[in-house]
Amino acid sequence: MAHNAASIRTIDLLGVFWRSFFIQASWSYDRLQSLGFAFALIPVLRRLYPDREVFTGRLAAHMEYFNTQPYLASFVLGAAARAEEDRASGRNAAADVAELKKTLMAPLGALGDSFFWGSLKPFAASAAVAVLLTGAWWAPLLFLVLFNIVHVGLRLSLVFVGYETEGDVVALMSRYNFTRLARRYKVLSLAIIGCIVGTLSAWGPEFRTSVSVSPPLLAAAGLALTLGMIALIRVGASPVKIMIGLAVVCLILALGGFA
Repeated sequence: MAHNAASIRTIDLLGVFWRSFFIQASWSYDRLQSLGFAFALIPVLRRLYPDREVFTGRLAAHMEYFNTQPYLASFVLGAAARAEEDRASGRNAAADVAELKKTLMAPLGALGDSFFWGSLKPFAASAAVAVLLTGAWWAPLLFLVLFNIVHVGLRLSLVFVGYETEGDVVALMSRYNFTRLARRYKVLSLAIIGCIVGTLSAWGPEFRTSVSVSPPLLAAAGLALTLGMIALIRVGASPVKIMIGLAVVCLILALGGFA
């Protein structure tokens, strides 16, 4: 990065990263995350627009409607910072930052919700539950560590990726294949759940079925069920439909007196 009067420095982007944690600290019913987004971008705007009147005007421009997955918002913040830099330096005085934000927020919202809530959080939770069954008091801390290592790491790196790529989603996906990562986390979650089922089958009577089934056979059934779910996901089956199907099967077994 250059260091002329209208150039963003690394310390400015680090400030954006830190402030991005507060993007949902204040919501507006009609503009949602707009206030948090403007707050996070202040270090960049102060660097680029030393004139208070111009700074205030550019800050107000970011008060338009904005809403996306809060962890991936850092990518949009980095891209907006780059667009503001191009605008302030004259490289692209007509840069439409508002249009850039509108273009990015919807796909990143869908991508982030699927990855964080549908893949990463279930993986971290299943790993923590598996450790909890051993009696470890630090199992909840494991959940927080596993989830936030990925969350905070992405939040930090995406500020710089958004700045470097100027908000290019294709470049983002080539660097972080979220679809592949999500699939791997889902497979790991299912594998851990299978191990939990196998472990519970060998424990006390409160975890056993009402029918006479040997623990090794029940553990093998749990493993087979896990492998079956993994195979279904690999051929494109919806995890939600798989869970609904399992719930229906469990209900039938319970009504039939087999559980």
